[in-house]
Amino acid sequence: MTSDGDYGAKDRIDLVISLRGHVGLLRDRNSRAIITDALRRNQAESLCKYLGVEGADPWVRLRELKVRKNSPMEKDLFDWFRVPDEEIPIERKAEISPTLEQVKGSHSLFEHQRTAVRRVRDYLNSEQPRVFLHMPTGSGKTRTAMNHICSIIAEEEPRLVVWFAYNGELCEQSAREFQRAWAHHGNREVELQRMWGEHDVDEVTEDGILFVGLDKLWARVRRDNTWLANLKHRVHLVVFDEAHQSTADTYRLMVETLLLNEDCNLLGLSATPGRTYSDIEQDEELSEMYFKQKVSLEVEGYDSPLEYLVNEGYLSDPVFHQMTPPDEPLSDTDLDRVYDKDDYDDKLLKRLTESEERNLLILNKVQDLVQDHNRILVFATNVRHSDILATFLEMKWGIRCASITSKTPPDRRQIWIDTFLDEDDEEPCVLFNYGVLTTGFDAPKTSAAIIARPTKSLVLYSQMVGRIIRGERVGGTSGAEIWTVVDQQLPGFRSLSEAFWNWEDVW
Repeated sequence: MTSDGDYGAKDRIDLVISLRGHVGLLRDRNSRAIITDALRRNQAESLCKYLGVEGADPWVRLRELKVRKNSPMEKDLFDWFRVPDEEIPIERKAEISPTLEQVKGSHSLFEHQRTAVRRVRDYLNSEQPRVFLHMPTGSGKTRTAMNHICSIIAEEEPRLVVWFAYNGELCEQSAREFQRAWAHHGNREVELQRMWGEHDVDEVTEDGILFVGLDKLWARVRRDNTWLANLKHRVHLVVFDEAHQSTADTYRLMVETLLLNEDCNLLGLSATPGRTYSDIEQDEELSEMYFKQKVSLEVEGYDSPLEYLVNEGYLSDPVFHQMTPPDEPLSDTDLDRVYDKDDYDDKLLKRLTESEERNLLILNKVQDLVQDHNRILVFATNVRHSDILATFLEMKWGIRCASITSKTPPDRRQIWIDTFLDEDDEEPCVLFNYGVLTTGFDAPKTSAAIIARPTKSLVLYSQMVGRIIRGERVGGTSGAEIWTVVDQQLPGFRSLSEAFWNWEDVW
């Protein structure tokens, strides 16, 4: 700029370049002509030669030149004028979306689960809106049920679902699954309400889902017998997890109270659609509670859904073994006492616990299994049995293990469960347990189990087996090894299929 404030020639040039840029000036045909006309002859001839063009009058030739954007000639033009590389824009081709593209749901169901959901909805939309969803352990009952729950909460507001489970582990496991499912399928903010253990709810909000422990609810009902009756008008769906228990007197009373609302539906979930192995009347009572409407996992081309689930990797391929202690710790009196009972009593189980030969058989088998398996569960006969086995295994062989029972402090229980679930930890770990890890415990990498707890309950047996048969397709293992201690005087079950089809006749 001159001393009197006027712009000089160089200032004007610099101003134009700052406004238009070198690339903009050279790409515009008119401004490019002004620039090339200003070149001296030797410069114009040099540029023509660099660009590979000829003509008697270099300025005329340059004015007539057609330079396509992003062409090799344009690159040579920029090079001759020494345009900085950082000023030359990189031309990117616009991405063209594919004509046909598969879009996968981020929380989708497998085909057999989607089929089950459709059949459940058909029943719940009928004039008898009750249904029992029968799916093998490990095949995704909770995930399947949550898909339906999310859809019915989303379709109308406010809408309330009540989920019954008999312990806190099952409640929390289900609550977390709802959080995952609603995050993908939900259409608004709803309330997830917890009512078990230390969690309590006085006033249930009417839009969302309430997870409630049965013992906690029964305690509330005994204190205030109007609480549940006042809630029933707002409930659209009752879900009963492990629904083979739903006909127990206190549980059924609470369910039926909510079902006094004629607009309330009932969905039961279980891998075992029966209560006993031998009392058909109890099993029929369960069937009738759900109007004999049951949705079982069905797969076209397979007689058994279990075969399909194993073949497709949803369940691991379990190999069942039996082992029999050499001694006979039970007397005829013990056997006569439990002959007509639903299951073996504490006195009989205590006799088995005290058998050194039986305990040594179990411990030797654990030692064998840790050679091939990193995560092993042992189902003991009682709390003391679990503690004894864990103590001797660690003392005798130094194998990392713990006893998990109702007596185990919560913080210690959580530490050992977290250790057991740590997939990056390759050191073998054995959990002995009684009455804690049969339901609500999901450890997909568990690949071996010893069932040392004798039972007449096909329900209980299938729950124990179900802890270790998660397949590779759902984060588990390809195979599982299951050893059942079959005492000489007591019968033992042989396979999971026996449990799956046992109650078919009552439905």
